Amino acid sequence: GDEGASKVMTADGESVTATAWWEDSGTKHRSWLKGGTKYGGGDFESLRYLEDGGNVLVCESYFHSTGKNRNKTKRAEVTW
Repeated sequence: GDEGASKVMTADGESVTATAWWEDSGTKHRSWLKGGTKYGGGDFESLRYLEDGGNVLVCESYFHSTGKNRNKTKRAEVTW
């Protein structure tokens, strides 16, 4: 659910609903920004965790399209 959800402003100046929590015994942090209308409308999901003995921070970022083009662009992702 969206327990603990907060309204936040994105870097694009858009008001969205943010939720975040820890997973896998506190080793992975997942967050969602929901309700965006830019880029055709959609939600942003991020998963962050450490690898290589804590020397490498991995960030998986996903855009889940919810707008009129959602059947064409279901999800975009980047890992860095």
